[in-house]
Amino acid sequence: MRYALRVLITAVALALGISSANAASTLVFRAVTVAGKHAPVARIHAGSTPIMTLSGRGWKSVEAARDVANRLNGFAEEGLRSDEISIWSDRKTRTIMARGEKIVTIDKTLAKSQGMDRTALARTWASNLRAAFGRPYLSAEPLLVPVGETRALALKGSFSGQLSVKPEMSIVTATWDKDAKVVRIAGLDTGRTDLIVQDSGSTLRVPVRAARYAARLVESLPAEVTGTPAFRDDVDRAVTSAVGAGMLIEPNAWTEIRPLTGESGAIWPGKSQAVPVEISAGGPDYLPYHDKPTVVVRNEPVTATPAKLLMVSNSPERIRGYGLWFEGTIGDFDSIRLLYHHVNGLKVSADLVVELWNIGQEAARVQVVAGAAGPSFDEAWVGHRAAGEFLGKRAANSGWIVPIPASTTVPILSQRLSAGSVASGVLEMRSLGKANLSLRLYLESPVSQRAPRDIASYAASPLLGQWHYPQTRRTVKTKYEVGRDWAFVTIGDQPVAGLKDGDLLEGSYGVLYEIDLELSNPTSAPARVVVSLEPAGGPARGALLIDGRYAETALLKRDDEGIVARYSLAPGEVRKVHIETMPQGGSNYPVRLVARPI
Repeated sequence: MRYALRVLITAVALALGISSANAASTLVFRAVTVAGKHAPVARIHAGSTPIMTLSGRGWKSVEAARDVANRLNGFAEEGLRSDEISIWSDRKTRTIMARGEKIVTIDKTLAKSQGMDRTALARTWASNLRAAFGRPYLSAEPLLVPVGETRALALKGSFSGQLSVKPEMSIVTATWDKDAKVVRIAGLDTGRTDLIVQDSGSTLRVPVRAARYAARLVESLPAEVTGTPAFRDDVDRAVTSAVGAGMLIEPNAWTEIRPLTGESGAIWPGKSQAVPVEISAGGPDYLPYHDKPTVVVRNEPVTATPAKLLMVSNSPERIRGYGLWFEGTIGDFDSIRLLYHHVNGLKVSADLVVELWNIGQEAARVQVVAGAAGPSFDEAWVGHRAAGEFLGKRAANSGWIVPIPASTTVPILSQRLSAGSVASGVLEMRSLGKANLSLRLYLESPVSQRAPRDIASYAASPLLGQWHYPQTRRTVKTKYEVGRDWAFVTIGDQPVAGLKDGDLLEGSYGVLYEIDLELSNPTSAPARVVVSLEPAGGPARGALLIDGRYAETALLKRDDEGIVARYSLAPGEVRKVHIETMPQGGSNYPVRLVARPI
């Protein structure tokens, strides 16, 4: 067990970049092979003093001597005392023990090779070992200390005279605690050094490494959601944002923040919920970090003000390189809507990332209401799924609030796209205070999880201000009267104008259509009416909210029709219907809504 434990400790030390082989004890045992009369002989020395000789079995004796020397070095690093060495006897062997663990077993063959009986040889070797361990020596395990923290280094062995401790480099401080027999070592900066430990007779060099955690949770922020209610995925996003904003993350480190919402569901206004979180972080030359905090999630009232600006990221639709592909700004108390629809044009997987950059000097809070879908190779479906999710979230005002410290960039969404696959999303973002924010969309190499990071510098992209449209919605009023002409509403037929001269958004993708449809039956007989969707151009799908109820169509082609609502009107009845929909990525708009009799 003792030898196995030493092997395990050595493996762990090597994994952390600390050499431990015979480096932390002034008492060192070594096995030396010499030529014997008929076969090789192995002698074990404590420093320069011979302790025992193993012979009689040729090269097996050499292997056994190496094992014994390793065991003795392990005991020396653990500070073995001379009075902890004993002899255990049975009918055929004598075994020299230390702390109940075997050092070496002497049988008849080994004793005969030394010209002694088993008992005499065991007593001689045990006496030699007691003498070696009885002389003053120092030992300690190599130490790993986090920067900003203090660790206790236990000094073992038997000291002689006054003890002094001093690091060779000032990346750590060291103080000898005489009562506890430990050195208190505080990490100041990253690096490696030796701790020089001296008594009156010897000097020990203990390897010390000071390193930073890959990340740390330095501030526990509450998570905030909105909505009636806030959906579970938005609760997860709120927890991830709050934990990420409260973490200090080192450059090039990876982090994983995993909310454990379990079976808990939506959160209603005025309510809160405690959510446990698992945090892991790591990276090259960093200490791994693990924590399991609990985050309180509150549903806060936020008014769903209309978006003032529509941003569309779709040019080019197929992205063939890493980098920044879209940028917009969110001013004071502004709300914007972003529609993006992109194909990964690389031959490898990549992450499509939406970020908010706080380039101001004040912390910001932003409400995000989002629908996102992908990856998929069906671009009509992925655009349809994103628009449908967004309409449902917007109706409930279900979202999460992202805290963004000053001079910090925070990821909002990240989608992993395999080569050739498509991602689509519709997001509304509302700044809940004075802020200077930039919205950016990237295609980047894959990482396990995105995290907030400091902004070293900011320069506006040439893309800033492109594909920005001030008309974010259209209102339409129409009516259908039983027995009269059908009612038609065309969606996406009139392009909206951009802020840049000459920029027209054909299809009005991302524009919210709010349609008030009046159905009336002036006849004396009951009537049945349907509302349907049909393409006005190429193949298209539709996602709609009809009086708050979600409705959708399959992919419709020319001359197809998708019925989205049915009504039975009593004689003389008038019914008002409210419909919300939008042209969605991946489909061909315009399309037509039709109200007609069955």
